[in-house]
Amino acid sequence: MATSSFQTSELQEFAAEILCRVGVPRGDAEWVAEALVSADLQGLDSHGISRLGAYVSGIVRGKVNPNPFIEVRSTGPCTAVVDGDNGLGHVVGRRAMETAVDMAKGAGVGVVTVRNGNHAGAMSTYSEVATDAGMIGVALCNAQPAIPPWGGRKAFFGTNPIAVASPCGEHPISIDMATSVVARGKIILSAKKGEPIPEGWALDESGNPTTDASAALRGAVLPMAGAKGYGLALAVEILSGVLSGAKVGSQVGSIYDDEPSSPGTGMFMMALNPDYFVGAAAYTERIQALADAIHAVPPAYGHERVLLPGERRRHLRQVREREGIPLSAATVQELEELAKRYQVRMPAAERV
Repeated sequence: MATSSFQTSELQEFAAEILCRVGVPRGDAEWVAEALVSADLQGLDSHGISRLGAYVSGIVRGKVNPNPFIEVRSTGPCTAVVDGDNGLGHVVGRRAMETAVDMAKGAGVGVVTVRNGNHAGAMSTYSEVATDAGMIGVALCNAQPAIPPWGGRKAFFGTNPIAVASPCGEHPISIDMATSVVARGKIILSAKKGEPIPEGWALDESGNPTTDASAALRGAVLPMAGAKGYGLALAVEILSGVLSGAKVGSQVGSIYDDEPSSPGTGMFMMALNPDYFVGAAAYTERIQALADAIHAVPPAYGHERVLLPGERRRHLRQVREREGIPLSAATVQELEELAKRYQVRMPAAERV
């Protein structure tokens, strides 16, 4: 399928302006636009600007609050509960992790749960907020039903992503993964393009394996690593859903469905300050030594070198910042429709 390439700054300005047109305050709109385009730059296209139309639709239909009153309630010296007021997940998630980081400065650790959240994109967006402050960040989120418990055929848990990031020299080590075999957003993209998905990704509504992306969206995505992925999805549900007071399991809604209620997702954000453990200087030395030792492991056949989590994304970011962000024809058409509807200039594109 043909794609078009777009410049980072133009895409970001476009997304921010569209969000402003539907009532999102300028600062929040610019942050969400930055997060979406950053995901595209890193190859996380399923959490990139292809989601813009869904967020706009969610706002228009009242499922997403464009200008929320985000309540942060301190519950202890290093704990807090955030009510996101159904705001854009990117805005709520950043506020939660920033709160965790602030507490960790004085207490060594900050733990924040979120209720009344929304789809928040790539969780590494928030774990890396902590690394910017020299801390370890952990970010978890539940989501609309997408994967079944092991042995079941009906979607119950979300893809329930896990992100852990650590400062390490100039660039963080950044782990970001769904507990499903693949992010549900990748299946959404395949459905938009009319492309099949690989075997082993999903089940249809009857519980049969399928390579039809649309059938998979009506059915269930499989957990990664079988029962182990189910266990991790359950752990995320406990920490981000049960502990926070958010919706849980099959109760969690979606910005895509026809229900009038908001998704009500939950999050769990934690910041750990190394200075309160092994000490900041010692941690810096030890994490670099670990990274060097991993890089020194001889590569297996078919691999040029051993990489750390986040390195491949960082390399792709450099390429796309230089060459532009490729978008599918389906995504471009959605953006063009938004541009026409809200009278915002569509960024120029080059065929690639």
